[in-house]
Amino acid sequence: MEHLLYFLKDLKQVGAVAPSSKFLAKDLVAQLQNKLAGVNCKPLNILEVGGGTGSLTKQITKHLRPQDSLDIVEIHKKFYQIIGSKYRHNDNVRIHHADILNFHPQKKYDFIFSSLPYENMPEGITKQIWEKKLNLCLQKAYISYFKYLKFGDFKSDFEEKIVKTYKHNKKIVFLNIPPAKIYTLEINQSDKEQDTLKSSNVA
Repeated sequence: MEHLLYFLKDLKQVGAVAPSSKFLAKDLVAQLQNKLAGVNCKPLNILEVGGGTGSLTKQITKHLRPQDSLDIVEIHKKFYQIIGSKYRHNDNVRIHHADILNFHPQKKYDFIFSSLPYENMPEGITKQIWEKKLNLCLQKAYISYFKYLKFGDFKSDFEEKIVKTYKHNKKIVFLNIPPAKIYTLEINQSDKEQDTLKSSNVA
């Protein structure tokens, strides 16, 4: 009920009437789990954009090792406080009360998870956020995010171009309110791919 009240109060910052289900969250972190299970996996830098009340954060932190780090960026003050109360004592978790466009870390990331309500945002803002996420990726990284099935496939042509540019996996999760589609993009930022995106005429 608390999440619903925030949804009704601010549609631009809160994207769903209920927190993401554990089934959706588990599928979102599947690639991270596989990576960490590999032999000699290096320390990973992980970013979660739009932590909400922490449904996805809970699944990410289940797999974190002491040498890994997680940054959570949450613009909504109450959600920032909720996540902060849960994870402020975790040495390798840092919570930032900020707009992702004003977040300027001194590092780049192996994994970026996003729970942002793109469908409630102006198209120009979604493009800026996608450009920001790509700029925060290491040369080889993963971006995982989801979209609700009640909306069309893509908010903008730029988002569609990104999904088509980078190898991706797609999965539908029906055990969520509302049902959602997960995209996991494998970001291999060659010069050719970057030039293709930069040359886009999408506004």
